[in-house]
Amino acid sequence: MNRSALGLTYGLLGGLSLSLGGPIVRLISEDTNSWQFLACWRAKTLNAVAGETRKIGRMLLPIACLVGFGQICYVLGLIHTKVANVGFIIGAAPVFTAFVAWIVLKERLKASGAIALAAAVIGIAIMFQDGLAGEGMLGNLFALGAMVTYSLYVILLRYARDIDTFVASGFGGLIATAAAAYLAGGDVQIPLPDLALAIASGTIQVGFGFAFLTLASKLIPAAQVTLLVLTETVLGPLWVWLLVNEVPSISTLIGGVVILASVAAFAGFALADERHQVRQRRAN
Repeated sequence: MNRSALGLTYGLLGGLSLSLGGPIVRLISEDTNSWQFLACWRAKTLNAVAGETRKIGRMLLPIACLVGFGQICYVLGLIHTKVANVGFIIGAAPVFTAFVAWIVLKERLKASGAIALAAAVIGIAIMFQDGLAGEGMLGNLFALGAMVTYSLYVILLRYARDIDTFVASGFGGLIATAAAAYLAGGDVQIPLPDLALAIASGTIQVGFGFAFLTLASKLIPAAQVTLLVLTETVLGPLWVWLLVNEVPSISTLIGGVVILASVAAFAGFALADERHQVRQRRAN
């Protein structure tokens, strides 16, 4: 298998792994509250992180705090609104990241990026219409928080290139676990099936998902990885529809299509630009 095919395979496996978050949360029993689930979610990453403290850089703490806050927002978003809402809102992260990079890092924001950003904002606004009617507004806000923190996380990683992403994610999980355990009142005893789901979410979904995407990013252009991650946005709502008959609203579907189209167009233009630059370098 050549590098491109292997990269595409890793990207698809990453999107598939990440799409399992929604169905896992939906299968948690009523005996387990959100803070107990979060406290157990990333607990199994702590041993792995403990041996990597030598890689701590000066920017690790703010990056880890962003990761931890984002993880909390993601799970709470899934609990308080439909999986499709969370997936579509977080799916706008690549476009929002380009906007933040333009402001913070002074990176060029092309016209195609500005248009994609405007379209993504419109899509999110359409989805929030349901929230204004009292249906999942809190969950939408948590999903928006997860999207913003992810974008800021990417920006900080560009600034602090000495940070190991595995270590940052692991310490972020530690922060999320500690905060959730505190808010759960120290009671993290949950039924065994729920514990298994929590561990699966923290390892198979998050651990494998981002590991596959990291491998993919080393083999194929970033724009292609962005497109492949959209499989998470599509598959997540599909799994919960098949498992628990959770059907997104019309506003969610319309807004989601607008967001997906904006991100796909954004990634498509970026990929075309990368290929054009490669051809120019070869010509010179």
